[in-house]
Amino acid sequence: MTHKLTLWPSGEVLDVSGEENLFAQLKKSGKKIKSSCGGCASCGDCVIIVKSGEDHLSPPGFEELRLLGNVFHITKERLSCQLKITGDVTIDISAHEKKPISVGPVEKKPAVVVRKKSEIEEKAAQVAAEPPKKQDEWFKHWEKPEDNIGKTKQLGGNKRPKPFKSDSEN
Repeated sequence: MTHKLTLWPSGEVLDVSGEENLFAQLKKSGKKIKSSCGGCASCGDCVIIVKSGEDHLSPPGFEELRLLGNVFHITKERLSCQLKITGDVTIDISAHEKKPISVGPVEKKPAVVVRKKSEIEEKAAQVAAEPPKKQDEWFKHWEKPEDNIGKTKQLGGNKRPKPFKSDSEN
């Protein structure tokens, strides 16, 4: 007996039988469903979202509960490799149909950049013309100018810890 399977958001309707799992039937119809394990319920990649017709689906098995948990009543997610259809159902497979976005032709940069002598001289002249940057204040901060000789900065180190007082000592 065949049942109607509506694919969301495209609205395409497929005739499927209840003897075979949904993953195999979608593959036969030419739909691309992600799966690392090939339909053995060990990866969880073939997840689909049930939009309507939850009553016309086979109950989740041990393998499906192990991967997705028992929150399928809330999330409406099921594994297509473990799912058999017994009536008319609408599912969302849009997560499996996403294609990579291409912005345009990708320009490959050469591995070795060859510069002309004039370009190097221009860059050197620009660097030489820039005002010198202020040196980092923390660079060799222990070497202070002569005016600070004799003044030691208290940084809180080399102090003995104070003994801990408990309630019984008071």
